[in-house]
Amino acid sequence: MIMFRVVVLLFFVCVCGSIAFAQSANVLQGKVIAPSGNPPTNPVRVKLTFSGRHIHETFSDLSGRFSFPGLSRGVYQLTAEGDGISFETTSVYAEVSAFGSAPQTFTQDIHLRRIPQKPIAQTGVVNAFTQNVPEAAKQAFTAGLKFIEEGKNEAAIDNMRRAIEIFPDYFEAHLQLGNIYLKQDKLNEAIAELDLARQVNPNDERAYQSFGLLLMKQNNFPMAVAIFSEAGRLNPGNPMNAVMRATALIHQAAGTSEGDDRTFLLARAEAAIAQGSNQSENKLKPDTMTMALFYELKGEPERAATELESYLKKNPQLKNSPAIQNEIKRLREKSKTKP
Repeated sequence: MIMFRVVVLLFFVCVCGSIAFAQSANVLQGKVIAPSGNPPTNPVRVKLTFSGRHIHETFSDLSGRFSFPGLSRGVYQLTAEGDGISFETTSVYAEVSAFGSAPQTFTQDIHLRRIPQKPIAQTGVVNAFTQNVPEAAKQAFTAGLKFIEEGKNEAAIDNMRRAIEIFPDYFEAHLQLGNIYLKQDKLNEAIAELDLARQVNPNDERAYQSFGLLLMKQNNFPMAVAIFSEAGRLNPGNPMNAVMRATALIHQAAGTSEGDDRTFLLARAEAAIAQGSNQSENKLKPDTMTMALFYELKGEPERAATELESYLKKNPQLKNSPAIQNEIKRLREKSKTKP
């Protein structure tokens, strides 16, 4: 089932969050994962802090799992203590965001970093981004890329599958195959391939970007925010991660009733928009329709109309131009009646 596979993949990423407001019974759980991809051979001490203040600590069990119950909304830091032999002390951030009064569970894993002087070898993998790929697999993969460029998806799929048959842990082939299925709306197949890509290389942002887009297709915006946040953690310098996170936050806000929760989501979206803009030298932002939605949700219908109007002026031949013009008219009318 799709949702089962979604939960399996999300077990490896940050869960979206907010700030601490009131006491609740939210649970932050996760798994400590050794550089080899397996659970650590011994329990690992995991510390929980909030705004620099020590909250609690525990030890992972034999499968690497840990849990901290009774948490409020907020951004927490999880720190797994290094053993001084094979892995170093590793910290990650987890954002706990609970909407409504019902207790919720959030997941954040800790991928331990190996000590540079003592690398742990992985079969077929030289490092996080380089693999020793057999030549025959490379040739099939290259042919698949050519077919993708030509729009011949079925031929591309056949070649990517052939590359994977030759080299089952071929990260790039799993990623490209997942992206093809995503474009075809074959979501079960896309999830399977993206999950396999993530298992081979959990530190490449592209698998998370693709999975976030898949969740957007399913209108699962809170989870999409979480996935794009993880992509941003893996590569903080890529402005597209901030833009994608902002887009998901805006659509999540659109599905939330007016009030503190919506206001908070819009504030996070605005911060992400600013981050993406700054990192791209004002070249990147969410698409026009999303920005118009953002301004309308903020109570600025005139600014939303101006956003759409500017878009039409730059693209006068759009097929949906009449629909956009009607939307501009609606927003302008709404602006006139705004108190």
